[in-house]
Amino acid sequence: MRLLLLGAALLCSFHAVAAFPPSTETAYMPKPEYPAELVNVVGDVRISLNIHNDGSVTDVKVLSATHEAFGVAAKAAAEHWRFEPWEVTADAPAVVDAQNTMIFSPASAPSPFLKAQDVVHNMLFQPCSALNEELALFRKSYPKQPLSSAPTFAKTSAALLLPVFASQPESQEGMRLNRQFIDALPDIVRRCQAQPARMYSSVLPKELQKVFGIPG
Repeated sequence: MRLLLLGAALLCSFHAVAAFPPSTETAYMPKPEYPAELVNVVGDVRISLNIHNDGSVTDVKVLSATHEAFGVAAKAAAEHWRFEPWEVTADAPAVVDAQNTMIFSPASAPSPFLKAQDVVHNMLFQPCSALNEELALFRKSYPKQPLSSAPTFAKTSAALLLPVFASQPESQEGMRLNRQFIDALPDIVRRCQAQPARMYSSVLPKELQKVFGIPG
């Protein structure tokens, strides 16, 4: 069973999109350390991990990272995570395959919140040509992974589900918007492939453009 965990790495707060253990509210999840060799660099990392019913974590892998040092830091932190144990049942398997997106911002930044916004802004306003290249590489490297696991799409989900924006919708509304986004992914991909010069934000559904404050 796959569980998608999305979080802002500065706080290491998570929001699960399935009502299933492991609970992130009672888990021990130390924050990744910002790499000492980097200065004023903002980036993100996507990892996968297996969470066992005894609360332990294994098989932590970096799926993508804007900087190798961020990937190392994210993996090192996740390997120390521990979750509240649960009883194995027909609906609660012994091992959960999970994924997480982390956003890194330097501690010296005047506003980590604004830095997180910058990451999302850069993601939304990338050209479709860049997204097309990302998806081609993603499909080559991870042919069995769903479209929603691609870095840009995972960050879009994180922005919809977590308080990246000051005016983020309530949790239930965020879940609805994220489902709308996931359902629209095939059309988004087709539109980007047909018009590579367009911005990624311009091929999102109109309601999502409004949420992100993108002019119509």
